[in-house]
Order: sequence, then structure tokens, then C-alpha cells
Amino acid sequence: MVSQLIRDLLRIKKFDLSVAIFSSILIIGLVGPIVYEVDPVKMIGPPEQPPSEKYPLGTDSYGRDLLAQLLHGIRNSIYIGLTAAAISLAIGVTIGALSGYRGGVADSSLMLITDVVYALPSIMLMMLIAAYLKERNPIFVALVIGVTSWPWVARAVRSQMLSLKSRDFIYMSRMAGLSDIKIIFEDLIPNMASYIFMAFVLLMSGAMIAEAGLSMIGLGVTRGVSLGIILYWAQLLESVRRGIWWWFIPPGACLVALATSLLLLSTALDEYFSPRLRGG
Repeated sequence: MVSQLIRDLLRIKKFDLSVAIFSSILIIGLVGPIVYEVDPVKMIGPPEQPPSEKYPLGTDSYGRDLLAQLLHGIRNSIYIGLTAAAISLAIGVTIGALSGYRGGVADSSLMLITDVVYALPSIMLMMLIAAYLKERNPIFVALVIGVTSWPWVARAVRSQMLSLKSRDFIYMSRMAGLSDIKIIFEDLIPNMASYIFMAFVLLMSGAMIAEAGLSMIGLGVTRGVSLGIILYWAQLLESVRRGIWWWFIPPGACLVALATSLLLLSTALDEYFSPRLRGG
């Protein structure tokens, strides 16, 4: 069944293109720092050197190697995206499933919590935390993005759950004496697997963009390098105005390519799993 699903998806050009783009950048981010063993935060040459044989992507205003920064930045940005998406998905699916299945007071209470978190933007939360925590590593940034990005997932899963819980196979599970938790996580959630995976893809794309946005206003990681941090220093030191294109174009292009590939992947999955979009 899985092999047939993969074969069917490979017939969709958007799926092929999105996987090719994302996997290529992922491999560069994973293998690059191993092959190109240059410290991304250490001054290794003259400042603001254009790309050359010695410095393939040039150097920044502090003489740091921009290729090394890009390779480490890709890895950390993808790591932040994956971690934040996993956190958001776990919270959103759990709350949405329990809310939709239980109903009543539990539903009202969980949706109230969801609405409160939905009204609290991650940037505002990050600003408050940044005032007290001066050092922020990638896992911390991913945690902040993750715990503030799940409300829409919870609402969507709740809607799906309300539709599924009245199906005949659920009544059979109840008659068999299965607990509510088993019914939710063994019967209902597997029936939403395709939708949940699409939500994960969108969450990951949003998390990487959110990290770049937080970094651009000085609230991103302070330990390590990410694509957002590279862009932050580039705009802070006016690389665009001064024509230092090798500082801001490569990380910007990688970020756009990653986000675009994930959006294309989500579209391809939606096209495959939706009969209406397939013309069925």
C-alpha cells in the first residue's frame, strides 16, 4: 500500500519538484559542514571579500566565511522547522482530538485555551522572554514557535474529529469496550493521517519563516547560525545598500526555496488526497 502511494505521488510533478528541491538543500545542510570544515563564527580572512577561490561565497564585515555560515544556517533552520512543527503538531492534534471527541465542557475549555493562545503572537512572546533570557539556542527558538503555532491545527483536527466520530466503525469500537484514548489514537487519528502530514508540512514551512522573522528583529538565536541570523546581520550592516550581494542573496534564496518546496509538497498532497482537485 505504501509503495503504491509513493508511485502515485511520483506521478504528480509538483511532488517530484518539491521533494527534489527540499532534499537537495537538506543534503547540502547535512553534508556541507562535514566536508567544508570552517568555523562559521570565526574570523578567517579580510572583511567583505567577494566570492573567490579561497572564499567561495566571500566574507562578511567581520571576516567570517559566508559559505560556512550558509551551510550551518541551512542545517539549523531546518532543525528549527522540524522541531517546532513536531511540537505544534503534537499539541494541536492532541487538543483538537480530545476536544472534538469528548465535546461538552471539555470541548469548551480546550477551545477557550486554543483561542487564548491564538490571540498571543509568537513574536510578542519572544520579545517578553528575550528581555530576561539573553542567550537563545535553536531548540529554545523552536520551542517558542512550536508552543504558539498549534491553534489552527487544533481547530482543524477538532472539525475532522466531529465528522469522524459518528461513523459506524467508531460505534463498533465502543461496543468492543475500547477506551476513549484508544479510539482516538488507534481509530480516529489514523484516518486523518494524510491531513495531519499536510499540516506538518505547512507548520514546518511557517516555523522556518517565523524563525527568520524573529531573527530579523534581533530576537532569534544567539548561539549558533541560522538563515535568519545571516539575514539579520546583512540588513543590520546595510549589505543591500552597499552592494554586498553575496551576503544576503544566498541565504534569502535558500529560505525561499525551502518554503516554496514545502508549499508545493503540501499542494501536491492536497491534490492527491482530494478527489475534487483530482477531478474525481
